[in-house]
Amino acid sequence: MYFKQFVNSLTPTNQKNTVSVVEEVTKEIYEEIPNTKIAEIIKEHHDVKVTDTLIESYIELASSNIFSVDPVICELRKINKLDNLIEGKINYNLKDGSIVAIEESTLDYLNNLLQNQTEIIEYMRESKQNFLYVLERIGE
Repeated sequence: MYFKQFVNSLTPTNQKNTVSVVEEVTKEIYEEIPNTKIAEIIKEHHDVKVTDTLIESYIELASSNIFSVDPVICELRKINKLDNLIEGKINYNLKDGSIVAIEESTLDYLNNLLQNQTEIIEYMRESKQNFLYVLERIGE
């Protein structure tokens, strides 16, 4: 009886458990980055007062793997080895559950192009189809 409980505890009962474990590990990796390093990255890209709350917000955003063109989030994601599962590419989770991976050079290009285009970024976050549609339009 105890063995069966032990085995059941090792086997995730659903995918949500697995996803939450991955999210926790990813967040812990970001939390291991020294706050001074994160503050330097923020100051490099934005002219704002850096607070603990701001640093925590950036950690939360970076660990969520949500698509963003904020250069701070992009740099944090480049530091985290789990975010670079495919060499030279960074993966993003979209709201429809799909995952897209784009090259760092493409991300840099999108950062420059979509910097203040929040509506387009939100549209791209919705689905893989929307994401690819915008990339195709930009390529035209």
